[in-house]
Amino acid sequence: MKRPLYALAILASLALGLHAQRPQPASATEANLRRHIEYLASDKLEGRRTGEPGANAAAAYVAGEFAKIKLRPAATGKNGKPSYMQPFPYITGVVPAKTGNSFSLKLTGTSAASVEYSPVGFSPNGTVADAPVSFAGFGIVAKEANFDDYAWQGRQIDFKGDVVAVFDGNPDNDNPHSPFGRFDIRTKALIAKEHGAVGLLVITRDETLRNDRLTRMEYDQSLGEAAIPTFVISRQTAAEILGVNEAGLKHIEELSKDKKEGFNSNVGFRNETPHVSFAVNLVKRSVDAYNVIGRVDGTDPRLRNEAIVIGAHYDHLGHGGPGSLAANSTEIHHGADDNASGVAAIIELARQFAAAKDNKRTLIFIAFSGEEEGLFGSNYYVNNPLFPLDKTAAMINLDMVGRLRDNKLTIGGIGTASNWRELMSLQNSMNHEDQISRNTIVAYEAPRFELQLSEDGFGPSDHSSFYGKKIPVLFFFTGTHNDYHKPSDTAEKINYDGESRILGYIRSIVKSIDENPTRPTYTIAKTTMQGGRSGFNVSLGTIPNYADSDNGLLLDGVRDGSPAAKAGIRAGDRVVKLAGHEIRNVKDYTFVLGEMKPDTEYDVAVVRGTETLNMKITPVRRQ
Repeated sequence: MKRPLYALAILASLALGLHAQRPQPASATEANLRRHIEYLASDKLEGRRTGEPGANAAAAYVAGEFAKIKLRPAATGKNGKPSYMQPFPYITGVVPAKTGNSFSLKLTGTSAASVEYSPVGFSPNGTVADAPVSFAGFGIVAKEANFDDYAWQGRQIDFKGDVVAVFDGNPDNDNPHSPFGRFDIRTKALIAKEHGAVGLLVITRDETLRNDRLTRMEYDQSLGEAAIPTFVISRQTAAEILGVNEAGLKHIEELSKDKKEGFNSNVGFRNETPHVSFAVNLVKRSVDAYNVIGRVDGTDPRLRNEAIVIGAHYDHLGHGGPGSLAANSTEIHHGADDNASGVAAIIELARQFAAAKDNKRTLIFIAFSGEEEGLFGSNYYVNNPLFPLDKTAAMINLDMVGRLRDNKLTIGGIGTASNWRELMSLQNSMNHEDQISRNTIVAYEAPRFELQLSEDGFGPSDHSSFYGKKIPVLFFFTGTHNDYHKPSDTAEKINYDGESRILGYIRSIVKSIDENPTRPTYTIAKTTMQGGRSGFNVSLGTIPNYADSDNGLLLDGVRDGSPAAKAGIRAGDRVVKLAGHEIRNVKDYTFVLGEMKPDTEYDVAVVRGTETLNMKITPVRRQ
């Protein structure tokens, strides 16, 4: 409810009254936001996927804007001169090495005349000589669905030393609610390895091998390599291995879906077992991606030695692919709200603070890359900071702040500093003046926004990297929408007036933090183990590191009071075994997490320094 403060009668001319009713032009702030977003979300930048030319063009644009407003470069370039660019390594894909790649198939003692195959881009390198080929349906073991392609009539089949051939997909192909949906190629490779296999052959769903997505040699470093060397083979090659024609292969696929009695999925249909030899030698292609960092030095002799970080990620999804919610789309994913809106806001905030030159603490503005793939840029920064982390008073993150609706603004991280809640409320109060008639103005106090506050300092954006280092954080967000991670997230759909008002609110918060001689006091935020989009029934309370790995899952953080914390697991530990499964990377970890039950004790092994520590952990149910 509005609370009147006073009423003031104004005796004014008719001309003044008419002027008061005339529409006012958009503010300079709103115009600047529009200019930045329209460029960053334009076709020219092709969706700004990390490691691609569009993302580098976005980085150059942000650096150029920082230079225009005279921010100090915070990094050092390769030439030793000051630079806005902080490079970090990013894997864009793989290519076969010039030597060390081969594949041969023996069907009846002689090599097959024609073999169509390709290593998948995430295959580890390795060699296999004259290994028997076994068949294992879809390569799935789903206990909850009573489905096990590695068992027959209640007994486990021995696959030790075999190369296993499996169908791509699952028995419920294209059903988004299938209990088999989490069994992708990496998961199937892990299952095969756990049953003794030394290689995996994936039978393509596409009639033409070269059209299959698995032949594109793509590599997602947030998921890492498969557990064993993995190839995709054509349906014709698979039919030869099983000793059937194409119709027979289709029949076997249908039998595999239903696990029909009388169908022995291990032996296949040849009197003589096929054998395969191969060598795979792939080289990862790495490029530099960039965080763009500028600073406004503080004016207070003491407080200038502390910093407030204000950040937003500029990368998005390019032409689709991993992360896209537009199935099979190759259109440009413009990413106007996600997150050109946040980048535009930090550029404008930097302009305003640089012009005022009255900040007491040092302000560091960072445009991160690699957020969509796994917080790579922010994770690199906190492990290679350009300002001491122990002198970093707070981190403020803007991610998707361009679609204000119903005046609702979400702020995360409220529980990460003892005075955040009070500060958010205080700065949300605002004095207004409304002209209710030609000669009367009513002034009143009302909130700027309807705030939706969340305690947690961890979450799916760059502030999580800072909270993992025990830095108080705030995360500003206007909510998801139907255009999220789709080509339709375009600049004309941004609520520029709303974002301008959010920017003013954030600026007042930054000023309040900056002017307070006492820095925010880090606190342990209350958390609830929410399911979100993860699909997991349980939580361990760990914050994974998504960097490329084949020797365990590094943990960036552990939620206080969580099952992992109670087990004795710490940030910086590397999980190498969980619930009886080997863990090489985040993909192995999430697969095993999907198998676990709440309130059930499991073994877990972590590497800490040079020690391997064995512990017990009991997951809790996600709420």
